[in-house]
Amino acid sequence: MASKRVLKVVHAVPTEVVSEQVSVQRVTDLGGAEHLRANVWTVNEGSQVRHAHREQEELYLVLEGTAQIEAGGTVYKLGERDTVVVPAGMAHQLSNIGLGPLTYMAVAAPATADDVICD
Repeated sequence: MASKRVLKVVHAVPTEVVSEQVSVQRVTDLGGAEHLRANVWTVNEGSQVRHAHREQEELYLVLEGTAQIEAGGTVYKLGERDTVVVPAGMAHQLSNIGLGPLTYMAVAAPATADDVICD
């Protein structure tokens, strides 16, 4: 049976300022996806974001800049178009280690809002 959902195109997704160092474009909030979340994050030079998700696995795709991700006791360096997947429940820290802003897309499933901010 074909889905009755209609494809939705969203132009110029608004940017939400999370802090002085971090902003986000919540792509799926406007696009209407039911089974995943996708956000585009921008992190200023020298800043980082540390968190975990109880139920979501999360895929990161670096769009611009250089990132370092620490997950499961291992550190990975990511450049443009590099991707990493973090399993559900694993605390991880994404840091901007390059010059200028770091922009990346984070895609998570399932689409629950279960962020746990870590110290």
